[in-house]
Amino acid sequence: MRRLPLSLAAFFSVVAVCRIARADEPKPEAEDARPQAALQACASGDTAKGVAILGELYAQSLNPAYVFNQGRCYQKNGQLEQARVRFDEYLRIGTKEPPEDIQRAQGFIKEIDAELAKQRANAPAPVVVAPAEDREGRRKMLRTTSIVLAAVGVAAVGVGAFMSFKVKSTEDSINKEFAGQPYVTDEARLEQLLSDGKSYETWQWVGYGLGVAALAGAATTFLLAGGFGGSGPAADHAAVAITPTLSPGGAGGVLSLRF
Repeated sequence: MRRLPLSLAAFFSVVAVCRIARADEPKPEAEDARPQAALQACASGDTAKGVAILGELYAQSLNPAYVFNQGRCYQKNGQLEQARVRFDEYLRIGTKEPPEDIQRAQGFIKEIDAELAKQRANAPAPVVVAPAEDREGRRKMLRTTSIVLAAVGVAAVGVGAFMSFKVKSTEDSINKEFAGQPYVTDEARLEQLLSDGKSYETWQWVGYGLGVAALAGAATTFLLAGGFGGSGPAADHAAVAITPTLSPGGAGGVLSLRF
């Protein structure tokens, strides 16, 4: 048998080794089909499945883009509050994300907030019918509140009246002590009386204002409670509006009642 030259033998041995090495190389992994599956689930309305797949992908890769896509999945399927939560999370963790993606997330948040505000504005007010026991308890509470407010109102008006007396007394003292003098001899005394008079006048209107407001509240709660024994449906639907009025000449209020 003819022997190969040494150089040829070395060549074939290298080729054999290369072939063995290629045979031992692992096959390339198949492309991950989960992102496409998440897209299909979100597009078909299966939000829970799409978001779950994206959450799994984020847990494995920590890529904030998957959180962004969760927000889009929720948003496209009308789940705006959940979408806003995911976009907020994306902005929190995606500080190194491309600026254009961050701006997109911020823009989507603005769209979501505007749509949620529109929905809340157009939502009908809920109609709640309270049981008879609750209505009676409400009337008792209103009557008690009416009594307390009436007491506060009377006391406040009394304070206002007392301060009015003090204002008048101070004016009399000024006229008595300084009206007949060609010039003021005790400026400190005059300044003290003027200062006291201003304080009395301020507290006068505070007392009257608080008193009128408290009495108005007492009248309102009394009428809403049914007045002197009214407990039918009319009492439940009565509407009362009392507007306090104050002026340098006195205090009062305007009451309007609608049944």
